[in-house]
Amino acid sequence: MRWLKYPWLLFGKLVALALIFIGGAALALLVLPTLIIIPGDQGERTQFLMHKFFRIYLKALQLFGLIRLEIINAGKLSGGGGKMVVANHPSLLDVVILMALIPRVQCIVKHEFWQHRFLGILMRQAGYIRNDLDPEVLVASCKTALDDGRCLIIFPEGTRTPPGTLPRFHRGFANVATLTGTPIQLVYITCDPPYLFKGEPWWHVPPKKPLFRAIVGECLDANSYLLYGQRGIAARKLVKSLELYYAKKIQNEQSGTGTENIDRRSAEAGGYIS
Repeated sequence: MRWLKYPWLLFGKLVALALIFIGGAALALLVLPTLIIIPGDQGERTQFLMHKFFRIYLKALQLFGLIRLEIINAGKLSGGGGKMVVANHPSLLDVVILMALIPRVQCIVKHEFWQHRFLGILMRQAGYIRNDLDPEVLVASCKTALDDGRCLIIFPEGTRTPPGTLPRFHRGFANVATLTGTPIQLVYITCDPPYLFKGEPWWHVPPKKPLFRAIVGECLDANSYLLYGQRGIAARKLVKSLELYYAKKIQNEQSGTGTENIDRRSAEAGGYIS
């Protein structure tokens, strides 16, 4: 019977991917010109607009039966800004989920998106941070956003990690964390079965509706790692600590002792972002 659902599931997947770019083009060409002529912080308004767009987008994916979504301990993300949100990166929807959950957010984006014909307009208007800036400029931009009370979303892997592979983190996020002393809010994202992962063929659809689960976990004090002495050593210790943290999460999930034992009362009712 699965083959009877395949055309709909494939159609839904292609539409979902297309909407990212079509929606981005519509915002860039139709909405942003209006925001530009209105006095005020254009970057702040653009970021809030994208926050709302991604919330609607995720609701649509759930409404049409393409995904399920559970957010656990979401209140930790809405309880205040000025912190770094660090997450693993198994799927294309990870950043969408986090931006839909956090109203005031800053992101470090790949320079390829910055130069995109339509998405680039959004990236520049929102004031997101390019990942190819000089290190000093990048750290200063991150500090400005954190001092302004925004959450800074970072995927230390730099790109999506294929299913079944343990994450390897770049050190850039740890340098920013130890230089700014910002709190680090950990988020663990899972998708079962894997969906929209790196290297996934466009015609691939999962055997069942994928369940995305974002688990908001501990909030770390970056300054505590400075007790190791030099900042370079502190940054390496932080990277190693978080690699082990996420590796243990993934291994527990693969062995069946991870997310299945989560208290379901902490999940939002119905799995919807409200």
